[in-house]
Amino acid sequence: MPDSATVGAALAAGVLISFVWGRALWYFDERSEAFRRWVLFAMGFSRCNLSEMRSLLLSAIYYGLGLLASILFAIAFGLKASSLISFSGSHVGMVVLGTVGEISLVNLFSSFCCRITGQGPERFVEIEEIPWIKGLRQLPARAVPLAAALAGMIEELFFRGVLLRILTEWRMMPALVAVAITGVLFCLQQLVQVRTAFQAMITGCGCVAISLVGGLLVVVTGSVVPALLSHASFVVFFMAKGADSTGAARRARGMAGR
Repeated sequence: MPDSATVGAALAAGVLISFVWGRALWYFDERSEAFRRWVLFAMGFSRCNLSEMRSLLLSAIYYGLGLLASILFAIAFGLKASSLISFSGSHVGMVVLGTVGEISLVNLFSSFCCRITGQGPERFVEIEEIPWIKGLRQLPARAVPLAAALAGMIEELFFRGVLLRILTEWRMMPALVAVAITGVLFCLQQLVQVRTAFQAMITGCGCVAISLVGGLLVVVTGSVVPALLSHASFVVFFMAKGADSTGAARRARGMAGR
């Protein structure tokens, strides 16, 4: 069993990476002059417009940071890739169960939070203004599901695939405690990206559901793949649902204004 210094270092590094990863897109999109030059330079080699190219490059940065963090953690703690990506036919049912569980829990948690805070369904239009969702919407339509799924898969790879396995395999703490801690770090990474209290509330509901279900899937199956596929399916489902609900809300407001 590792000493307290090793446990503390692992947790401190996890907190730092979660915060930096979550705030990186804000910095590049709103503060970095170098990034703006990269966007204009890349447009010279593509038919994408300005918003599409900006979103593509921001997505690439987000994916790259997640993969880099996963690789560095795995190397530092001697985590073998083979222990993460095993998959068998019996896991298919777990993927379906995990996807349904995440969707159901998010709906349950969101409905409960909206009820106790008195928020109406019209507020859900705000969710489309979360920077990472808004950025994905600016991609070519056919690329949106793939980009959303890939982001969810990389998030799952780091938080449940690498960090959770390190905390449990090194016997730093009981499995359920490790699930809770990695869930808190995932919430941190997501919440530093939002801009309103309502966005934070709904994002928090999603993070809790994904972390609980994804963490249990890894603990039960011993592989990150079911959790990874469930997270990807969850994100694609809600991106499609969000587009439908936002369009309906905007049409309703337009008719009411006539």
